[in-house]
Amino acid sequence: MSKAPITMMIAASIALAGCGGGGGGSNDQGVSFRALGVFQETLEQLAPAADTLPTPEVAIGDTGRAIILSENQVFPTDYNNDGDLDGGFLGFQNLLESQRINVTGVHVEIVVPGALINPVATDFVPVAITLGQAFVPEGEEAQNVAYAQTLFVSSDVLTFLNQNPSLLPTPPYNINVVMIATAVSDSGETFESNEFTYSITVLPEQR
Repeated sequence: MSKAPITMMIAASIALAGCGGGGGGSNDQGVSFRALGVFQETLEQLAPAADTLPTPEVAIGDTGRAIILSENQVFPTDYNNDGDLDGGFLGFQNLLESQRINVTGVHVEIVVPGALINPVATDFVPVAITLGQAFVPEGEEAQNVAYAQTLFVSSDVLTFLNQNPSLLPTPPYNINVVMIATAVSDSGETFESNEFTYSITVLPEQR
C-alpha cells in the first residue's frame, strides 16, 4: 500500500462518516463469529528459545504498548530485539455448531483522539486461519478458538502517520486501532465479528 491509497482512504473515510457508515455480509456482531481481542505470548523468551504462544486453555491479554513513530516500521514490533515480534496475537472463536469458519482478514481503522480527521487511516490486513465448529464431532480435533500473530498496523500506515504530524496531536497521544474481523463459513456465508479496539501510545521523539 502506498501513500496515495492511504490518502484516498482518508477521503473515503470522511465521506463514509458523513453518510453514517456502511455494511455488508452477515454482520451479526460476534453472535456466530467472535473476536476475542489481542493477546501476548504466554511466556516470552529470548531467541533461539521458543516463546510459549497463547492457546484456548491459557491466553494472556495484550492490553497496549508504546512506540516512537520514527523507530517502528510495523506493529506489533520486536520490543526485546531478539528477532521475533512481541504480542499482537488476535484471538477468534467460531460459535457455529456444525460449520467451520475460515478467517479472511481484519478491517482496521486508525482513530486518534484530537487528530484533524478520524479515522486517520484505514486498512485491511489478511489473516488465514481455520476455526473448527463449536460442536466438535467425535474423532476430530479442530478447535473453535485460535490465535494468529498479525501485523495489524502496517508499515505504510505507520509511515503515513510519521510523515504527517500536522494531522496529529503533539506526542504523547493514543492511537486506537479499531478492528472488525471477517470470515467465511463452509456454506460460503460471510460473517463479521464484533468490533474490538487496541490502544497504542505514541511517545515523543528521543533527543
